[in-house]
Amino acid sequence: MRVGLQITKNKDKYKKLIKYIDVSKLKNITFIYIEDNKSLKQKIKTLDILVTYKITPELFKYRSENLKWIHIGASGVEENLFEDILKSKVMITNSKGINSRPVAEFIMSQIMYFAKQVDECNKFKLNRSWNQWELAKKTKQLSGCTLGIIGYGEIGKELSKLAKAFNMKVLATRRLQKENEHKKFVDLLIPVKDIDFILKNSDFIAIACPLTPFTKNMINKKSFQIMKKDSYLINTSRGSIINEGDLIEALKNKKIAGAALDVFNTEPLDSKNPLFKLNNVFLSPHISGNFSQYQAVMIKQFGDMLIKFINNKALKNRVCKKRLY
Repeated sequence: MRVGLQITKNKDKYKKLIKYIDVSKLKNITFIYIEDNKSLKQKIKTLDILVTYKITPELFKYRSENLKWIHIGASGVEENLFEDILKSKVMITNSKGINSRPVAEFIMSQIMYFAKQVDECNKFKLNRSWNQWELAKKTKQLSGCTLGIIGYGEIGKELSKLAKAFNMKVLATRRLQKENEHKKFVDLLIPVKDIDFILKNSDFIAIACPLTPFTKNMINKKSFQIMKKDSYLINTSRGSIINEGDLIEALKNKKIAGAALDVFNTEPLDSKNPLFKLNNVFLSPHISGNFSQYQAVMIKQFGDMLIKFINNKALKNRVCKKRLY
């Protein structure tokens, strides 16, 4: 069985990463180094399994009839779910779970940033103007505040644990409700169709759901009319879940207190985007899920999945081609 790995352009790094796969439990497996898309175009014709961060419709057309499985080295897979791949028998899996804690930590840092007015505190150093009591009036104690989580998946669960450590009330939506689901870290778990309840009652709202046709532009002008004026919106999922134009209007007109955005409709974010001019928005370049050992953890996860695949066991991270996540 031939497994192609398009995970880095640095061959020395590739040799280090491949060591995270427990080959002692694998027989008759050949790993193929794939440097770039030019190399992939040639080698995909011979592969049974491919590990990559993105597969295009053009490259997919060159696949072998033996290609059974494509593993995407990220949680979000929407760019890889084009018509030909959805119609094919090729199984798609993702790397869901490996960056759940880092993303949750990042969201929590943004909640703290707003609650404790970190940006305003930093201005003291720049302006050297002592404004202790004026600033104190703007800060929030997280204990007793309500966090609304849109999407109670792996990231949502990790975030709820962190929020409960600060004694926050946690509300969350989940598209697929599970009977007897453990709800130790969430006060109320409701269907996503009831999202307005969370928007209306939350001090902080974190988007942690995947981008699908259902969730595209899910947060829009109507949402900002429902949200509290002193609430904050945090998005580390996908930019298109929020209608960017409606968000900019809401921030300009103080419909909400602020937003923290790690993802955008178009990336990289254009330097002329109006978001850069707003003083009530925190921007970061899509880094919430990244950490120094990400690739090593991703490859180890794939290696564990490969062992299950060889032994005909179900894979947890299989993408549903109907739900598109």
